[in-house]
Amino acid sequence: GFVDRFFNRKVSRWFTRIFLAAGFSPNVITILATLVGLAAATCFGLGTYSAGIMAALLFQLAAVIDCCDGEVARLTFTESPFGAWLDITMDNVVHMAIFAGIATGSYLRMAGTDYAWVPLALGAAAVLGNGLSFWLVTRAQKIKSSNGWKTPVQAAWSDFMLKNVASRDFSVVVLIFAVIGKLDWFLALAATGSVVFSLLMLWVIRPSARTRA
Repeated sequence: GFVDRFFNRKVSRWFTRIFLAAGFSPNVITILATLVGLAAATCFGLGTYSAGIMAALLFQLAAVIDCCDGEVARLTFTESPFGAWLDITMDNVVHMAIFAGIATGSYLRMAGTDYAWVPLALGAAAVLGNGLSFWLVTRAQKIKSSNGWKTPVQAAWSDFMLKNVASRDFSVVVLIFAVIGKLDWFLALAATGSVVFSLLMLWVIRPSARTRA
């Protein structure tokens, strides 16, 4: 993503130096980024403006640290299939926790009103959409690794979705909405985006796009 390329990875170099000096393994760094992300989700769940700002900053920090596991793995020649799986799995765990935390915080702010159920519904849609998207992305990666696309067009569509849509750049969007005090707007966007993304991925990996075994 754009933010990863021009911000996160520039900042992560400093953290990578610290982690290398401390002897942290890539998987330990992945877990550390996950814990910071879950702390951010917890802060979102408090529902206050200041907690939302703190949560958004913690989420951005988690995104920065999340760049370090791959950097350390490449620098120490410790890349592994399990490490790659753990990284993407924990990323999605954090994203779903963030959506659930924002939904909880929005519900607490609206508690007692006729529309208090709306953020809970949006949060559920965002979490379920993210989970389905994760499963579909994993399927697309397996099809790609086995050269299972029927035509170059289908392969190109898959690469476009994975490279240009499934990114962590939304961490900055969360921060912007937290600053203006409109995290409920972000939740609506996240719910819509995750559902639309999962539907597009269903279309990308449809049976007619794949070769027969």
